[in-house]
Amino acid sequence: MTRPRISVLAPAFTLALFFAALGLALRAPAEATPEGHPALAAIYDDILTKDAHNAAQSCHALEPLLTPDSTPEARTQAFIALAQGWGRVQAAYILGGYDMDAMDYPLLIDMFHHGKEDLPASLARAITSDSAPKTALFKNSYRSITALDDLMFSGPWTPRRAALSQVAAETVCARLDAIHQGYTAHRADFLADPDTALALLINAQIHNIYKTREWRIAEVVGLNKKTLGRVLPENAQYPNNLAASWAAIGAMLDTHAALLDADKQPNIATIAADAGNGGLEEVQTALTAAKSAYDGASVADYADTAKMIPLFAALQKVQKAFYDHLALSLGVAAGLVDADGD
Repeated sequence: MTRPRISVLAPAFTLALFFAALGLALRAPAEATPEGHPALAAIYDDILTKDAHNAAQSCHALEPLLTPDSTPEARTQAFIALAQGWGRVQAAYILGGYDMDAMDYPLLIDMFHHGKEDLPASLARAITSDSAPKTALFKNSYRSITALDDLMFSGPWTPRRAALSQVAAETVCARLDAIHQGYTAHRADFLADPDTALALLINAQIHNIYKTREWRIAEVVGLNKKTLGRVLPENAQYPNNLAASWAAIGAMLDTHAALLDADKQPNIATIAADAGNGGLEEVQTALTAAKSAYDGASVADYADTAKMIPLFAALQKVQKAFYDHLALSLGVAAGLVDADGD
């Protein structure tokens, strides 16, 4: 089977290519998935749509805490909950396969690993500016979850930071609401074409696993060529809140488990078992090992290279199991990641 290569090096172009290619070219043979498999409805309702709803709700729960007199503990815990909610959505984001506008939502919500602007420097100017908060935060990147991390945690909490954070959070919440509404609107489209639905899901998982391994772990603790031997907490998804960065990784693994674990059926495991082509046990075993490696560590270990090696290695095995076993057994063409070297 020929596998088209999908690069992660140019994020905006990649998302468009990713969803366009999967919508047209990565359709599995019709016999690979039983038509209208009931597990697909459960996946859509109980994982994709539910996670989108919960992410939006976690954002709205943060908004009332963005006041000058709120406690640091309350703000921190609410932001961690938001990072977890967004992480679950990121782990299997497929809405762009059904809605052209939705291709851009992740890029608007989260500046992690894309954009060349020195965002902390720009936000520092906004903080010291006397412009109205909505005027000071005039760019999309200034109203992202990445900006919110900076505004909330890069310095002492002040009325100015509170006002700016309110503006950023309002925009993030509105975009998460749009994702939830988009999933609600496109349920019938997802269920109408099971082959494309599976292709989108499997490839979204593969890309998220790669990005978690390389971007969220290797580039933080020096396990790839770019950062070899250097610990760089500033490369974390939320550099001003490592607890949120670490919690987001766990949330992503939770979504992968929800999609694949035998004890969380009906899910992709149900579809793979019914297809009867094997390949499921390998990815389940690898994912269980990755979850165990994560659960055996803590945020205190996140800046410790040696303690992150087991999780990094486990995620390599998860991705390999997707390529070598699960995708093949389901008849899904798994897009390769150029930078991965596979």
